[in-house]
Amino acid sequence: MYERVFILEMSGPTLELLRERLDRLPNFRRFFERGARSKLVGPLQPVVPTAFGTLFTGKNPGKTSLFDFFRFPAGGYERYPYSREDLHEETFYERLSRQGRPVGLLNVPLVHPLPEIEGFVVSGDEGIGEDYARPSEVLDALRERGYSVPFGASYSPGREIVFLDHALEILRMRRDALRELFGTRPWDLGMLTVHLCGEILHSFWKFYDRRHPGHRSLAEVFGDRDPVLETLAGMDALLGEIVEMTGPDGLVMVLGAWGHRLEHSKVFLNGVLARHGWLRFKRGPASLVKRLMFRLGISKSTAERLAHRLNLWKLFHYKMARGKRAAVTGATFLSYNDIDWARTRAVATGYHGQVFLNVQGHRPAGVIATADYDAERRNLRTLLEGLEDPRDGSPVVDRVWAREEIYSGPGLKDAPDLIVHLREGYSGESGIAGGGKIIAASPANHSSDHWNESFFLALGPGLRPGEIEARLEDIAPTVLRALGVDPAPDHDGKVLPILP
Repeated sequence: MYERVFILEMSGPTLELLRERLDRLPNFRRFFERGARSKLVGPLQPVVPTAFGTLFTGKNPGKTSLFDFFRFPAGGYERYPYSREDLHEETFYERLSRQGRPVGLLNVPLVHPLPEIEGFVVSGDEGIGEDYARPSEVLDALRERGYSVPFGASYSPGREIVFLDHALEILRMRRDALRELFGTRPWDLGMLTVHLCGEILHSFWKFYDRRHPGHRSLAEVFGDRDPVLETLAGMDALLGEIVEMTGPDGLVMVLGAWGHRLEHSKVFLNGVLARHGWLRFKRGPASLVKRLMFRLGISKSTAERLAHRLNLWKLFHYKMARGKRAAVTGATFLSYNDIDWARTRAVATGYHGQVFLNVQGHRPAGVIATADYDAERRNLRTLLEGLEDPRDGSPVVDRVWAREEIYSGPGLKDAPDLIVHLREGYSGESGIAGGGKIIAASPANHSSDHWNESFFLALGPGLRPGEIEARLEDIAPTVLRALGVDPAPDHDGKVLPILP
């Protein structure tokens, strides 16, 4: 049992990306040499609600019912932006707080609306306005310091140095908040999320990977600077402070809720479904105008690319709630609002290949008869598994999963019927996008994408060192056991074999 546990969550890097730079990262090197380490495997939809739901609860998405940024529950066609209230399973921080253990959460997502816990919480969720911290004195102190939740910048070619410097300034702001809160308030469990590594990798992966069509040398773009190394060096210094702050009787875990890998192309699954007759649109005047705009290449995704180039993305992406953004773009461009459900058999939602079938008894205007469900799903699965890049004929899909093959629990009824796992280099595109294309080059600001493999490191007195195997659902039961609390019997994860 440890006196304290601190979790530094930094999505983006993989174990190998860190290992290759250890000669310049002394604190990470100490974790590699003296602590436990592992690749960390998470859910196939590595985005905030899905990954953090599993991280917090130790349960698979079939139990958390969180599969994407939007829920698409059975019984209707409404899409609802995620919130903490959708997570009905108890989190490890709530369990500890309920037992009187003080908890501190800083810049952590999936915590809004803010929970009432013993300790303090500062949300890392986007588009939530100024009500981002509790208790009120914490919010007041952060406001006085000029603290900001959103990352607040977007990248496009020509703004590389400005974007990098902004990212490092955000890191300094998070570090100052860490010192202010964890240095002055009681806590047994601490957690800080820093997602700027992912922002850097999204933007600059192409400068490190010769396989990317837009590859240019680092020296050509950054001179003598190395954005990934600078970012990791800042994280390394932060990690050193966290170890000292946690104390000699504490356990420190460092992990990513997801990793990153190469992205060069976007796959428009709804374009595939529309081309093969699975997805149909309304025939009314408004939808017809939107379809004409769509065929001319005017869609939500083209508007987003323009916003990035003009550095306006931050104005509505970071400051406008996700549901409101969807309402605005849905009223302007071809969207889910324009789907003719009475003629549609399937639709794709989200960034990572979630495909829902329109089944009778499951949706109000279901087209697929229950008796035909298995056959229809097999047919669609075969279609998607055979998807090829029309530019060179290369396969695009690694595997298509049926929901019951990877999920279990009461939320299974709201899970996507098929989950399309794309090959490296390809990423899904949410919504109705692509202008009728199946595949197109990714925008300049997106040269890597989320991957469900990241890293796990741990260091503390008496901890068993060495390489292990870990999954994201193992973190919650391990944190509880490390603080002397028995994990719940229905956790999908296990206590990692690292504790004394």
